[in-house]
Amino acid sequence: MFLPTHSSEDRLQAWRKFRRSFPTDGDERLVVNEFASVKILSRYIDYYTPRDWPGVFDIVSNGYFCQTGLTLVMTATLHHLGFINTNNLQFMMVSNNITGCDGAVLVHDSKCYNFLPGEIVTKEYAIQHSVQFSSTIITADKLFG
Repeated sequence: MFLPTHSSEDRLQAWRKFRRSFPTDGDERLVVNEFASVKILSRYIDYYTPRDWPGVFDIVSNGYFCQTGLTLVMTATLHHLGFINTNNLQFMMVSNNITGCDGAVLVHDSKCYNFLPGEIVTKEYAIQHSVQFSSTIITADKLFG
């Protein structure tokens, strides 16, 4: 979805196109798989201070695709498409022992999103294969604000 050669506007348009063209009978795994090819970059967003997290449009526009930034954009996409129907979103801050990345992963219905690229894993799996630093709950409007 996002290429290293994309401009700010290109990234925003690609994300908009994906959200608008998503099939009504699509599966959440299609969303997760779409983000699998995005290279996780060095840490841009401080996952210890959720009150300071930028909105997802700023993340996409600026290309802040660290572990936390990519998780937030994926979460906003899943929420927008109706796969997450709750206002309270739980994130676990981890150091992933498999990928070597650290940052936020989404926890929803005992599943973890963006722990492994392109996969949805159980919360137990994520806990077994990471060091957990903290967890937080934010409201969905924080993603877009």
